[in-house]
Amino acid sequence: MKNIYKIFIAVAILTGLWSCENEENLMILKPQEAAFSIITPESGSSTILNEATPANTALTVSWEKVSYGAPTVVTYTVQIAANDTEFAAPIDVTSSTSTYSIIDVAELNTRALELGLAPNVESFIDVRIKATTGVANAQPKFSDVITISVTPYGSLETPVVTLYLVGPGTSAGWDVNNNNMPIFADPKDNTKHYYTGYFNAGQFKLIEKIGSWFPIYYASDANKVFYRTSDAQPDGNFWNDNAGYYTFEINIKDLTYTIAPFTGSTATTHSEIFYSGSTITGDDSGWQQHIALTKSTFDPHIWKVSGQTLKAGKMQFHTSGWATQWGDNGGDIVVEAGKYDIWLNDLDGRYTFIKVQ
Repeated sequence: MKNIYKIFIAVAILTGLWSCENEENLMILKPQEAAFSIITPESGSSTILNEATPANTALTVSWEKVSYGAPTVVTYTVQIAANDTEFAAPIDVTSSTSTYSIIDVAELNTRALELGLAPNVESFIDVRIKATTGVANAQPKFSDVITISVTPYGSLETPVVTLYLVGPGTSAGWDVNNNNMPIFADPKDNTKHYYTGYFNAGQFKLIEKIGSWFPIYYASDANKVFYRTSDAQPDGNFWNDNAGYYTFEINIKDLTYTIAPFTGSTATTHSEIFYSGSTITGDDSGWQQHIALTKSTFDPHIWKVSGQTLKAGKMQFHTSGWATQWGDNGGDIVVEAGKYDIWLNDLDGRYTFIKVQ
């Protein structure tokens, strides 16, 4: 009886050991998600950023395609981080559905300075790709990490850019050379841009240069975050569901935006708007001259006059007889000498002077 009991115990122990060993083997044999690889650039590469060529290519990043095992769109985001920080505080540079990204000098310089890299000093950064998809419960996948050296220039100040509307939600449609309306930069903070006006129902993007699709700004989700890319045409868009007047605001440094129905009155529609001032003649006699702006046929509150050669001086916008005036917080607008396309929004009083080459 004792022998039978001992045999039973031995069998139980062996069975338990086999189960533990088998379970351990199962854990070891469980497929692990392998990191996908960055193809270019090679780890150890270096780039010196030149302030004189901000639109030139600084970095071309390419990587292997990622599969989630089901048909789905994969979004790839190029991330950078300070060297040897394990991506504790990564910065997103570009995002697209392509397996490559072309990053221009201005973009990489801005992101490098955001990491805390010193201007005109060679420093090292880590680069990886984050892959995400809309598949339910799918976790992000990350590429291997490469380390490159970057020598940035200047300071963290955001460069002044002019952004133009394009897309069926706007007057231009999908045409980047169709008198595209600009949005208005905050004169005291060039990271902030605004547009209050009429939109068709539908989608739109933002471009930096008339006649060119790149660089282009777009939104890829409803999280009020947008992206800038200098390469392949992205799928994402800003959008609004219904035609009407909206206030659209973006911050090109934080990459955040809002779009909401305009709550002010659009009842006053002016038949004529002019500008006057010493910018016309170089002296006070320019206040007696009235240069007419042209009203938009798409939005009766947007006005434009093209190719104006201005003297250094002051000016204001106004209706006939000066019944209504627009300026810098009610005062004169100070203008540097130059040739400009001039835009005015009579709903919120914002204006912009775009230099003509």
